Amino acid sequence: MVPKISLSFKQWFSSLKLKQKIRYLFLFILSIYLVFYLVMYCFLFSGYMTDYALKNNRNSLMAIGSNLTAELDNISDMSKLIMANNEVTHYLKSSSSLGLRYSQNTVTAIFDIMSAYDNIYSIFVFKSDGTYVHTGRGITLVDKEIMDGPEWRKEIYEKAGGYVIRLNGGGAFTMKRGPFSMEPGEPILSFIRQINDLNTQETLGMLVINIPVSILEGTYKDADKTERKFCYYDINNNILSQGEVPDKLKNMNVSDSPFDQKVIKNLFSEEILSYYHIPDISMVIAGYERIGYEQIISKETAWMLIFILVITGFALVLISAFISVYITTPIQRLVQSMGSVKSGMFKRVSLSLPDDEIGHLKDSYNDMLLEINHLINELIDKEKSIQKAELEVLQEQIKPHFLYNTLDTIGYLALENSAENVYDALETLGDFYRKFLSRGDREISIEKEIEIVKDYLKLQKLRYEDVFEDAYEVQEDLLEVKIPKLILQPLVENSLYHGVRLKGEKGIIKISVYLKDDIIHIVVYDNGVGMSKKQIEDIMTSDNNKSFGFKGTIERIRYYYNCEDVYEIRSIEKEYTEVDIKIPFARGEKKDVQGNDY
Repeated sequence: MVPKISLSFKQWFSSLKLKQKIRYLFLFILSIYLVFYLVMYCFLFSGYMTDYALKNNRNSLMAIGSNLTAELDNISDMSKLIMANNEVTHYLKSSSSLGLRYSQNTVTAIFDIMSAYDNIYSIFVFKSDGTYVHTGRGITLVDKEIMDGPEWRKEIYEKAGGYVIRLNGGGAFTMKRGPFSMEPGEPILSFIRQINDLNTQETLGMLVINIPVSILEGTYKDADKTERKFCYYDINNNILSQGEVPDKLKNMNVSDSPFDQKVIKNLFSEEILSYYHIPDISMVIAGYERIGYEQIISKETAWMLIFILVITGFALVLISAFISVYITTPIQRLVQSMGSVKSGMFKRVSLSLPDDEIGHLKDSYNDMLLEINHLINELIDKEKSIQKAELEVLQEQIKPHFLYNTLDTIGYLALENSAENVYDALETLGDFYRKFLSRGDREISIEKEIEIVKDYLKLQKLRYEDVFEDAYEVQEDLLEVKIPKLILQPLVENSLYHGVRLKGEKGIIKISVYLKDDIIHIVVYDNGVGMSKKQIEDIMTSDNNKSFGFKGTIERIRYYYNCEDVYEIRSIEKEYTEVDIKIPFARGEKKDVQGNDY
């Protein structure tokens, strides 16, 4: 009973499509894996660790904010001492003539106060008229133009005596590296506040205390670890901290909410982004903490994960064996059978394969070989047609009648004219056949094709000098574009023999070349006898042009460019005929328009 069931199952599974086989197997393995994963997750990855980290992170930010508040309170206390100092008050209230006398006393008083505090770079006291005194460690440059701007002073005035903190004073203050260096030194934080009269509250000036930006990093250096990073923002979302700042903190969006946190869940870790608006200070402390699973996985959990990995590895071995038996081996057999194609033998594959995608691939491959053989035969036929058409062009011009007629005319010139005219005619004849037969190239430039036509018409003028004139209008940037060789001369010959010559009066043959809508138009115009509508309709169906002429030229262009719409004939009987040859133009390839060169 069991062997029969096993055999039936095997037959059923073998008849399944390849996609179904893989789907069922992976579904089975993933089901086992998910069961173990869910059990592991229920015991380990609860929200406890994240909740604890969120709560601890908030406490850390508040503690750091308290540290900064304490530092700034010290600086605020110092600023109050400076503003209350009599020497400073006298200086601010003094006139310009007495200001110099108070300046030295004011600097001394400020320096004495500054000496009692650490981490002070420089102190500036500005009068309402813009003059100032300062003291400090190192050299601090002042940009008065920035300070005098209304936007720079607006927030300070709005504080009405309260302090404002800005990085480098909003661009107004710059520390120099040294006395002989013009390069900026360490960034500074500027503690700025308006000085008011204690009695009248009238504005007397402005106080600026510059402190090192490293004072910010000092407030969180004990909490700043590999997995935890902090930085300060001002109220305009500008980063104030100068140390290493993670990218997620740099791109953090701080809102007006006093405190907020966001948890970013990754595959093997969680990231917590949080910020805290420090009370009474226009600054924000932001924190980043990464909680990796390795921090919360116990030894027992590790062993469980190892066990799951072993099970997964075993499942992968099964998958590999399955793929080898049902996919890889059949494909290898198919590839070996297809190897004969490399040697040019397009033989059909005869293998016994399952009725799945690989078996269908074999059938599709055999169908493809049949189609390839059909296309090859079709290409061979097209190649023969092109070669036949090209040979007909050459044969027509090599036929004795054209050469004999030309030589007879040159002989007549030798009797009637000077040797110079005879030499010119012979040179033209030589140039014509040299260009006509040279190298056997299938493509030549439009310029060379025009030269062949000019030589041809020059030779014909020896016989029909009073029959026609020729004119040329060629777009210059198309001269180097390559086209099939000898497509223009047969059309010009038709214009001469079947158009202008039959009219009985002197006519014109005009050749125009121009580009329009990515199509190169090569137009041959003559004001000869023209054609009726029926003649135009019959021109491609008649068999009387078999050896040479319009029909052969058009067929050659069609084969060459694999395009049917390659010509247009416009004609009025007894007035003119205009043949417009349309060549596809590859935009951006003016030097070489590629066709289907069979």
